Amino acid sequence: MLSGRLRKWMALLDNRHARKKSGLVLAEGLRCCQEAIVRRPDWLEAVLMTSDFAASSANVEILAKLSEYGLEPVILAEREFSRLNETEHPQGIMAVLRRPEWTLPTSLPEPFALILDQVAEPGNLGTILRTAWAVGLPSVWLVKGGADPYAPKVIRAGMGAQFALELAWFPDLAAAAQCLLELGGNRLWCAMPQAELSLYDERFSLAGGGLVIGNEARGVSAPELGTAVTIPMPGEAESLNAAQAATVFLCDYCLRRRK
Repeated sequence: MLSGRLRKWMALLDNRHARKKSGLVLAEGLRCCQEAIVRRPDWLEAVLMTSDFAASSANVEILAKLSEYGLEPVILAEREFSRLNETEHPQGIMAVLRRPEWTLPTSLPEPFALILDQVAEPGNLGTILRTAWAVGLPSVWLVKGGADPYAPKVIRAGMGAQFALELAWFPDLAAAAQCLLELGGNRLWCAMPQAELSLYDERFSLAGGGLVIGNEARGVSAPELGTAVTIPMPGEAESLNAAQAATVFLCDYCLRRRK
């Protein structure tokens, strides 16, 4: 049975302010929970699953991993599990984790710092985190005012990338820029649609620097802190969305490194 304490916590997880106050994070679905269980077992508060999920031979590995950590899953009836789950077609497993403490970077990320400046749309933030992990970035820096990286929608969009990356938080872009310089960073680049410098220009190099992806509506909050760079667009669209722009920059960097 689900304890009254855990049930109360689960009810709070859908509200951003209440979620932060509770100190808990909810991961839903097989992929997200796998990442949480394997990469952050010390964060786990509880793992909930349906009886069908627990009985499936396909999920023996997850149960074994929980046993290895000394954790016993909470088994729920399908109806009760569905009431707690936000997704339309739940996969039979949820993980409740303790929210990690925010920390500041102590060294310059390799090969560069990706700074998300108040990226507000959960799908965009999750997608960017997933892409950052896919191209091999160890961490992502976040500026206050954007979506909560540990909100359920962001975790689903990132497919659990939050549990693989080190996330740092800054009160504003100026603080992030200052940290970059103090750690030995060489330049801050600001992704902006109307910039004169193209990311394909030989003068543009992310190595040892930082790339800022701005808010979907307002763009980079303090563009004067860095050098503007753009993605050339021969069509008539005003701009790409934040996740698309970040993907282009990150994948372009990967291609440059392979040459």
